[in-house]
Amino acid sequence: MKKLLLAGSFLLATMSVFAQERTHQCGTDEHLQQQMQAQPELKQAKEQFEANMREAMKNYNPNDYKTKQGLQKKSAPRYIIPVVVHVFHANGNENISDAQVNAEIAFLNRTFRNLDPDSTFRRAGMFITPSGDTNYFDNKNLAADAEIEFRLAKKDPQGNCTNGIVRIFTPLTSKGNDDLKKTSVWDTKKYFNMWVVRSINKGNTIGIAGYAQFPFGPGGGASTDGIMVMSSYFGTNDETVTHEVGHWLGLYHPFQISSDSCGLDGDGVMDTPPTYFNPTTAEPLRNRCNNKSFNTCSTEKPDLPDMQENYMDYFTGSCASNMFTLEQKARMLKVLDQIRVPLWSTPNLIATGVDGSLTTPCPPVAAFNSQGRTICAGNKAQLIDFSYGGVISTYEWTFPGGEPATFTGKTPPQITYNNAGKYDVSLKVTGPNGTTTSTLKDYITVQAATSALPAGYYTADWWYQNNYEAQGWAFEYENPFNTFRRFGVSYNQNVSMLYPRDPFNINKSVGSLSSLISPAFDFSAATNPYFKFNYAFAQGTLTANLGGGNTKDELRVYTSIDCGRTWIVRETYADGGANNISTIGTGTAGTLANSIDFIPADQSKWKTVTLSGAKIPKSNNVRFKIELRYQGGNNFYLDNVQTGLTTGLNNENLADAIGFSVQPNPFNVNTNLHYDLRNAEEVSISVMDILGKDKGLVFQGLQQAGSQTVEISKNTLQLQSGIYLVQVKIGQGSFTQKIIVD
Repeated sequence: MKKLLLAGSFLLATMSVFAQERTHQCGTDEHLQQQMQAQPELKQAKEQFEANMREAMKNYNPNDYKTKQGLQKKSAPRYIIPVVVHVFHANGNENISDAQVNAEIAFLNRTFRNLDPDSTFRRAGMFITPSGDTNYFDNKNLAADAEIEFRLAKKDPQGNCTNGIVRIFTPLTSKGNDDLKKTSVWDTKKYFNMWVVRSINKGNTIGIAGYAQFPFGPGGGASTDGIMVMSSYFGTNDETVTHEVGHWLGLYHPFQISSDSCGLDGDGVMDTPPTYFNPTTAEPLRNRCNNKSFNTCSTEKPDLPDMQENYMDYFTGSCASNMFTLEQKARMLKVLDQIRVPLWSTPNLIATGVDGSLTTPCPPVAAFNSQGRTICAGNKAQLIDFSYGGVISTYEWTFPGGEPATFTGKTPPQITYNNAGKYDVSLKVTGPNGTTTSTLKDYITVQAATSALPAGYYTADWWYQNNYEAQGWAFEYENPFNTFRRFGVSYNQNVSMLYPRDPFNINKSVGSLSSLISPAFDFSAATNPYFKFNYAFAQGTLTANLGGGNTKDELRVYTSIDCGRTWIVRETYADGGANNISTIGTGTAGTLANSIDFIPADQSKWKTVTLSGAKIPKSNNVRFKIELRYQGGNNFYLDNVQTGLTTGLNNENLADAIGFSVQPNPFNVNTNLHYDLRNAEEVSISVMDILGKDKGLVFQGLQQAGSQTVEISKNTLQLQSGIYLVQVKIGQGSFTQKIIVD
């Protein structure tokens, strides 16, 4: 049996204790803590909810919640819940079948109704142990039929026919979180939303099997109310979904006061004995089916063994996860009666089509995606069908601007696009029950096949004219809530771009990728071209109970020659080693939770990253990408991003070797170039504009070893306000430096 583990703290899954058979966790507790940190008013809402539950349960009588037990079919449910399942996928195994979704709903109903229709499911107290004892545990008299039934919706929010399953293509299926939920959600007052993803990354915990939102608010709001579950735990006769639905209906863990609690009212339910659970101990999974008397807490009166059979605890083995208790049932029904009334109301059952009146199947749903949505002119795009919702007899594709422009069949050939621009794609599918059409506007982006930039020096200028976006540089984010911003500390000028630290992951940065992508450059005829930048960063420190060490942030540099459709890694900076991402040595600055900001005090706190030689393709369409994977570290600074294109721009490290500087810069009258020569050298210094047009020779001749100063006069060279390039040639080497004239 696959089983859940506690989502206790940041990066807990990296600790050795989880290097066992089961590595995925329930993230509901962690989710609640993050919500309360971001929304302090939620703590008060939680306390009010618990007070209301205590008041509602004052007159609890277990006989009021008992139903006739047995293996025969139960009576009609008291509560019917309309369900919509959103399947986020990237055309992998996470795109589970309709049959798997239906299997999960059927299994969920068996667990909540305490039914045992076949041998794949064990009703509490009636399973066969290795010894053949069918009454191994004593809790079967507490096992409850919750009288709740879940049904896939038959009408969508617009009243259209649906099978209750929505499929959405997205690479973010590997990073399921609340933000992803919001991209596909039906009214949570009318539908119980379930979201299925390949994997979940909520920042402070890795390896989450599923998590739920509790019924008290405001929490994440209506747009996030429901449960999210990994696809490998959905529809596989696994109790993960049952456990998370229990949370959604107001049930806690029996150790709820803290992760290792023996509090008498830890879950607010008196017929579930309190348990002790600590995920950092040697036996977090607690497979104790061979020990009927296994007991982690002795504080209750009378002292009872742990209820290993309960869906809401963290036991594993053949005896685990088989029942809700009568009082847990009572609590769930109170939530339905007090908070979730609109879901099961008769008008809503009719509006969502789950009242039993609809029997006609729906037409199939047209859906598709492509292997890359950005290509170069003259290249091909491959469209992939993932239509769903029934039998499909015909497929009709339309590709405006493409060759061919139309295609009939499930799998179209590769479509050639010869001209730059943005193009729609349409698919119409027809089955026995009707036809649907899906048209995605501007779905395919076609870029010029060669760089449009003339030869010259280029930089992502965000400190003077701040026009890097107009020049074709662009920041891209997986997470839009934390972004690069201009900041008044830099490597060599006035400002840099800062990606701020995110303590407590309030801005949902942890685990997300943020990138700077360059325009296209022509390196087909360049001799020794280069791409370089400076950055400063301090990793965060993890306390001992979180595993110690540094946060696992990563910095990668890529190149692309196909308009960004594919990227090749050229440099990687990570935790430790020669390419350690930290720029302050092996030490770190700040922790996940404190308020210490890392600010680089001088150039020694920065690193220079340079691509040259074979790491730069000989192509007329080269793009660069600087990508930060933030995992909870401190501030990250990016500055001085530049590239050289022409044959004269070689030996880019020469400027550092001679200690070259320009002071002042910017200037409005004169500025001085300072550098040191180790030996006598032939030196040539000239100025050109940003497009490479010569503006005049400043110095040419032999200079002796030692410190040198060369003056540049604005009036002598008749320079106007703007950006210029100083080209310095020393012996066989040369480099270019940007100057600003006010």
